[in-house]
Amino acid sequence: MQYASPMVRRAARALRSLTLGAAVSVTAVSVTAVSVAAVSSFTAHAEAQSLGLDEALAKLDAETPDDVRMGIEGLGMLGSPRGVDPLAARIRRGLPPDLLDAAIDTLTVLGRPEAGPVLFELAAHRRPAVRTHAAQAIAACRPRGAERVLVAALSDLDPGVRGAAASALGELGLAGAVDSLLLALDRDVPEAGPALGRTVGPSEVPALLSRLGRVPFGTMRAALGEVLARRDLPARARLEVVSRMAELATPEARAFLEDAVASMGVPSSDPVRRAAQDALERIVR
Repeated sequence: MQYASPMVRRAARALRSLTLGAAVSVTAVSVTAVSVAAVSSFTAHAEAQSLGLDEALAKLDAETPDDVRMGIEGLGMLGSPRGVDPLAARIRRGLPPDLLDAAIDTLTVLGRPEAGPVLFELAAHRRPAVRTHAAQAIAACRPRGAERVLVAALSDLDPGVRGAAASALGELGLAGAVDSLLLALDRDVPEAGPALGRTVGPSEVPALLSRLGRVPFGTMRAALGEVLARRDLPARARLEVVSRMAELATPEARAFLEDAVASMGVPSSDPVRRAAQDALERIVR
């Protein structure tokens, strides 16, 4: 798989969680109580791994939930883009919550833009957990039209959905969403901070810096740390961040600059690093 964002890695772990959960549960509950479930889980996982594409697709229409799950997991393990449309169709026909979660995880692992339409539909699902999951999957699949859907989700009534949408916009690096992310930051969506750090352009750094003092410093620290770490931004834009921290001259600003210098990984002659070190010398401990 070429795209391996944190969201994809989380989804891949989720596809394995049933088997892992069975193994861990043996230590927490009596062996007698879990042995049948554990054996069944291990067996189902092994069978899912052994399925061919046609077999996995056929199981999507099976009568038992266990067989449907096996088909969903099998498609994720196979990694074939041919699984996207049939899985989307199965989602539209309706799935119980646990199988819907597994199906979204599989679409996330597959990471195909063709999954966009069904994920956009799920982004308007009645359950906030599904809307959150859909936003995360959209970031992994990178479909056309993602920005429109994710920006709309920044106004969702549920804070988890708003946060997931902001994180997804940052992960996709959608520069057109900067104004919407700034508004979300003002409306106390903390995930908008690091997302802005990944998406602002040089001309938008001042707008981000203007939130210092109005937005909690922890959120701004995450945003500005992302800005300083970016090599696609010109030095002058990153120097604005250092200069503003020097003006603040607070213990928090000093700690921020100390961490930034330690993580820059550039020669001491680098102008941004040198400016940060000079600022540190001027800020009293």
